[in-house]
Amino acid sequence: MRFRDLDIPGKLADLLEAQGFRELYPPQEKALPVALSGKSLVAAVPTASGKTMIGMIPALSVILSSGKKVLYIVPLKALATEKRDDFSKFSELGVKAVALTGDPDRDDDVSGADVVIATSEKADSMIRHGNKWVRDVGLLIADEVHMINDPGRGPTLEVAMTKMMHRNPGLQVIALSATISNAHDLSDWLNAKLIHSDWRPTELKEGVYFDGIITFSNYSHIEVPKKKDEIAAMVEQTVNDGGQCLVFVNSRRSAESVAYKLKKPLESLCGVALSDAERGMLEGGAESTSVGKKLAECVASGVAFHHAGLEYNQRRMVEEGFRNRTIKCIVATPTLAAGINLPARRVIVRDTTRFESNAGNVPIPVMEVKQMCGRAGRPGYDPWGEAVLIAKNDRDEDRLMDDYINHDTERLISKLGNENTLRTHILSLIATEDANTVSDIKEFIDMTYFGSTSDTWGIETLIEDVVDYLVENDMVERAGDLCRALPFGKRVSDLYIDPRSAVILRKAVEKVDEDTEDILIFQAVAATPDVLGMYPKKGDADMLAQTESTYSDMWLVSMEDEGGSDYEVDMETHMANLKTAVMMRFWVEEKSEDAITEILGIGPGDIRARVDTADWLLYGMSEIAYIFNPDAVSRIKPLLTRVRYGIKQELIPLVSIRGVGRSRARTLFENGYQDRMSLSSVDVRALASLPGIGKALANSIKKQVGDSVPEHPPMPDMDEDELNYMMEKMAAEEDAKNNQSSLDSF
Repeated sequence: MRFRDLDIPGKLADLLEAQGFRELYPPQEKALPVALSGKSLVAAVPTASGKTMIGMIPALSVILSSGKKVLYIVPLKALATEKRDDFSKFSELGVKAVALTGDPDRDDDVSGADVVIATSEKADSMIRHGNKWVRDVGLLIADEVHMINDPGRGPTLEVAMTKMMHRNPGLQVIALSATISNAHDLSDWLNAKLIHSDWRPTELKEGVYFDGIITFSNYSHIEVPKKKDEIAAMVEQTVNDGGQCLVFVNSRRSAESVAYKLKKPLESLCGVALSDAERGMLEGGAESTSVGKKLAECVASGVAFHHAGLEYNQRRMVEEGFRNRTIKCIVATPTLAAGINLPARRVIVRDTTRFESNAGNVPIPVMEVKQMCGRAGRPGYDPWGEAVLIAKNDRDEDRLMDDYINHDTERLISKLGNENTLRTHILSLIATEDANTVSDIKEFIDMTYFGSTSDTWGIETLIEDVVDYLVENDMVERAGDLCRALPFGKRVSDLYIDPRSAVILRKAVEKVDEDTEDILIFQAVAATPDVLGMYPKKGDADMLAQTESTYSDMWLVSMEDEGGSDYEVDMETHMANLKTAVMMRFWVEEKSEDAITEILGIGPGDIRARVDTADWLLYGMSEIAYIFNPDAVSRIKPLLTRVRYGIKQELIPLVSIRGVGRSRARTLFENGYQDRMSLSSVDVRALASLPGIGKALANSIKKQVGDSVPEHPPMPDMDEDELNYMMEKMAAEEDAKNNQSSLDSF
């Protein structure tokens, strides 16, 4: 069947054909007629079998035929950008797509958009803020809907989808999923047609490596050249055969170390010459770090590592390098398998366990491993794909074959039904008036995937306990069955933080005054359940003990506050939170990432993850202070900027200039430019000559501070990460050009 034979507008058919979309894949042939008829659909099909078009074509058809809007929910920020780029290929049809991934408290203006692509958290936030655009949605697409199984993000996805169906009766839903054993439960919940398929455009061979042999599930074998480093042997074999590799490991540190080990064997096979601009971007631009330098070294050898601890610019360059085949191997954590379109000839899964606090090493779910395996086989490039798990011995080889290769994925189970999770979502239901009574809350829970698939015995008691907690903490008032959000509860819901975090922050802000030290505020933030503590190592003991004794009489949050009435917090957890607070203090004192990682024994990704969360919680803390202690706002607000950029107070005026981070701000300050006024009179050539600035950024700075410079072409719609990426790229290229001019003149 051809795309042109589908019941779609002619101009869409013409554009699809012009872009090379002619024949449908078998799963598309089954699914698209159903979706185009307006019926809800669950497509449970393998990776690389055309899932994206099963969502996109109905979305475009709805927009062109009915004028209705489309909400496209994705699990990752990076995937939102990728999907927006996919829709941009159809912009000549007048379709406008926007990707929303930022501030949950911001009420983004999407009135002119036809497609909004958002993470589940951002989608839920739009609904909480009462965005009028939501009422005009005629089609909801949930990509990677099996993420409902994830304890962290699953409940938000489930609740956001339920709210959309509750508010828009008759809403069409297209749920795109990996193959799962109980896909029928999803289709029953959504009242949708189930399309299940195992078809792939390239054959996927799954097997286990042991002692120089890969044994596949069909009993075929491949010999791998014997080398001390088994991963290097398999990667080299694939590269020599013209393919690319993805290697999945269970931690960021492992991703970096394995990639670095592969650097030497791959350098002679696929090393590339990096331009000064490319190397500078990979190293981190003006904010160069040891991890960035290691990444640049690896990429020059044709290998890279990829994990959430890298900056947006670095991840984007790695992904682009892999797509254009200059990078032959990426060593990644499992997040890369969750939807980003980077398939390879051979996927190697080194680890099938990972460390979890309070549980030690636990097996990785079959579904996650299958997601990694599904990245093998690149349509149009690879005639087949190979997914290989690594065994330690004979028994382990049998275990991996039985427990993963030949095993069905786990059943998709809702993670909504516990008090910690329900606390956030029940407050949201009351604050948005999706539920005005306790009975309404129960009815809503019955509408969720949890209510559709689980025994809800005892859920009424759980709901009552949560409502009682919200009433006790002045977020909700109750009269009989009726419930109404109080101003504190409404603000907490809009802020998108855990109500228990809000209670901790409220107690803290009531004690804050102008003399409160930074670390005391950081300790309050670190004590919230929204922040993952950094568990202390033996080497941290003296430093943390000294900090504890110095401030023990001044903490804004006690161990009792951290735990709450129903929670116990032991000294180890308290010290873990304190270590996080110390890290934040180091960060705003402008200690380098390298120094912080060495002192605290953590990775750069650990810093970035906590900084991002602290940034948001400090904003929440300042908003809570407006309600309970307005005088504290002036003490907390400056910390927002300081934490976001990792700077001392004196640099705040400079980092408000786009393209100026902590290093460049310090360079400007040390050269006498301490604010926008001092920059307005400086000659652009003098500014460009400063380390890390360059002509392009100097022109941009001058324009931002009010001087007249030639206009740059208008930037396309981008989020903050992408704008910074473009600015860094322009500056790096300008620096490289200036360096080359100097060499030429010499």
